[in-house]
Amino acid sequence: MCDTVVAFKQGRNKRSFFAKNSDRDTGELQIVHVSINPNDEFNSNPYIEAVNKYIKSSFKKLKKIFNTYNNPYKAIISRPAWIWGAEMGVNEFGLAIGNEAVFSKEKVEEDGLLGMDILRLALHNNRTADEALDFIISLIQNYNQGGDGGYSKTLKYHNSFLIKDFTKAYLLETSSKHWAVRKIESSAAISNVYSIKDDFDYVDEDSKDIKNFKAKYEKRLFTFFTKGDLRQKFSSTYLHNTYLDLASMKNLLRSHINPSNKIKRGMGSICIHPGYFIKTETTSSMIVDYIHNKFVIWFTGAPHPCVSLFKPLVLPQTVDGKLRFSDMNFVTEYSEKLRHFSKKIVKDYDFFLKHIKPLRDKVETRFIKIIYENIENKRAEELIYDCEKCFMLEEDYIEKVEGLLH
Repeated sequence: MCDTVVAFKQGRNKRSFFAKNSDRDTGELQIVHVSINPNDEFNSNPYIEAVNKYIKSSFKKLKKIFNTYNNPYKAIISRPAWIWGAEMGVNEFGLAIGNEAVFSKEKVEEDGLLGMDILRLALHNNRTADEALDFIISLIQNYNQGGDGGYSKTLKYHNSFLIKDFTKAYLLETSSKHWAVRKIESSAAISNVYSIKDDFDYVDEDSKDIKNFKAKYEKRLFTFFTKGDLRQKFSSTYLHNTYLDLASMKNLLRSHINPSNKIKRGMGSICIHPGYFIKTETTSSMIVDYIHNKFVIWFTGAPHPCVSLFKPLVLPQTVDGKLRFSDMNFVTEYSEKLRHFSKKIVKDYDFFLKHIKPLRDKVETRFIKIIYENIENKRAEELIYDCEKCFMLEEDYIEKVEGLLH
């Protein structure tokens, strides 16, 4: 289960944000990497871990249509290691997309395209939110969505998408080949529920006479267990009532939805921790900060944003081929290391709050100074260099925390 938000600041400051927590199986590895040559990657190493149910169904359909598209655009993506597609990402033009599982009364096609594969195809083939919106609608109408997105257990669903570029954002909710779209003027939050009722701007031909898209298609029993209505309402209210900056976006993704922000297990948090019966947790988090004519990606690359460190990453038009986040061996090792590190810290949350959080917050403050100081005048190469300085500081931070934990 997941939560995705977009927000535009009002007034003279045109800064805006995209953010998502990806909530997945506790045993699943999620990696963050820079996809520079999507076609080469697809043909040589489309996934890191082989899972038969994906290979024999959704990926089989993806292979049939993949060469239909040129896939010319680079992207930074966060993806489960066993899937080609992505939970969230942003391409070189600042087009960002996140998807959510929604549960419909309509049948889920066994061999349909996974929402994550749809999302990544859209990033590699579109420059703007308008283009991506049309592209995704075309995919679900021509090839069907569906498949099984669960790692250790079955998880079949349809999809909603938040799609954003520098100036526009759209919410797209779907049920099989049906869809509804709402333009986002200031902010929006989605979770594992339908949220469009009669307030759509566009809708598919067969649904144009429907008075309530959510009531027509949503399977309420499933959404009761996901607590998606609770999380979507909390995020929407937060975006409306909070001064929006990078710090407040981090706080939202780290929220356990209680006054003390103590860990609360189960689906009733934005930062999800596994419960006794539902073994789901936030496995990766990402924020895209649109500032001036640039955008900076902040990501955890690890479970539990409440204890994890947000690091900066950039994707300029021309990327140095030596950029380590394009190396799959590096990103796999890096992600495994951070996954282990985060799970070790979260075992004693009180110890984290007292001894580790002050260190983490200090390091994140240094990151912000490094990245944002005179950012409007920085060249792409300077931002890449600044990110490398932050990753060196992260290594020092990990070493210090390991010393405290021992």
